[in-house]
Amino acid sequence: MTTLREQIKENHDLAEQSKFTQLLLSGNIPKNIYADYLNNQYEMYKVLEEVATNFGLLDEFPEIKRADLIKQDLDELNIENLGLNLSTIQYIKYIHSITNPKLLWAHIYVRHFGDMYGGQMIKKVIPSSGKMYEFEDRTGLIAKVRAKLTDDLGDEANRCFEFAIQLFNELEHEYNIQ
Repeated sequence: MTTLREQIKENHDLAEQSKFTQLLLSGNIPKNIYADYLNNQYEMYKVLEEVATNFGLLDEFPEIKRADLIKQDLDELNIENLGLNLSTIQYIKYIHSITNPKLLWAHIYVRHFGDMYGGQMIKKVIPSSGKMYEFEDRTGLIAKVRAKLTDDLGDEANRCFEFAIQLFNELEHEYNIQ
């Protein structure tokens, strides 16, 4: 069986190469677009972390939770009347439909590892302090989560990436990001 990392490579590359991600990493993302993105992230992380907590998955490392930190970053931007994109609404419904808690590890892997790795670059170029990308023991946390991952989570991790890519596409369309 191929590794989890190999199984998600194509979708990881698609997400990384999106026009939205390029804008995010450029250092030129307008505050309102970043706030819109963060608002959607906040709602997705809040639900993912609530459901994972209810299943007891995050008991060993509550420090992985990002929702409250995303909210602090969002509040710092002080942008009013932000809505949710369709992909976010669909993602929230999807997370609530998961009955096998093991599948949530794929979502934690995609989202939280993205913050622990790529987030370190993003933090330097965004219009907020980027609290969501700050981890006390990043290396230790990565090791603890990695111990929970198995190679049979590839399909679910790719599903998570598909939701992320859908959000990027929606934001690109909404803000005419070229």
